[in-house]
Amino acid sequence: MSKFTVLIPYNFTRNDQKALDFVKNLFADRPNTEITLFNAYVPVPAVEVRGSPIMDKVDQNLTFLSQKIREQEQALETAKQFLVNAGFTEKQVHTVFEPKKKDVAGSIINQAITGKYNVVVLNRKFGKIGRFFTGSVFNKVTVGLQNTTICIVS
Repeated sequence: MSKFTVLIPYNFTRNDQKALDFVKNLFADRPNTEITLFNAYVPVPAVEVRGSPIMDKVDQNLTFLSQKIREQEQALETAKQFLVNAGFTEKQVHTVFEPKKKDVAGSIINQAITGKYNVVVLNRKFGKIGRFFTGSVFNKVTVGLQNTTICIVS
């Protein structure tokens, strides 16, 4: 039996939980399915601090951001545990938590192509006017991934 792979871009929102529920309901009883939870985060820049009071404040802010990144990584592991508790084995569920190299859509597309996933499960948010100008992740990913099944959870 061949392996069936599912990529879930995960960004710690309520809609992401809906995507997890969808995958749980659809694939939990299929032992040949592997799930990957993917998050591309904005890395904290390296800044040299030289004892200046202003730079000390910057350093405190960077430390705070680093802590938030660690919390997100832990939240991704919590999402993995949700799927394991739903019936998947530890070997079936993987996490990829990596610094964002491009925009979010580009990172998802790159992960989907390099990982050769059968299905990408996206969620869709409606109504933000900013997406009119920048394009939504949803639109960019659906256009950028050819020959890949994309499930939209809303």
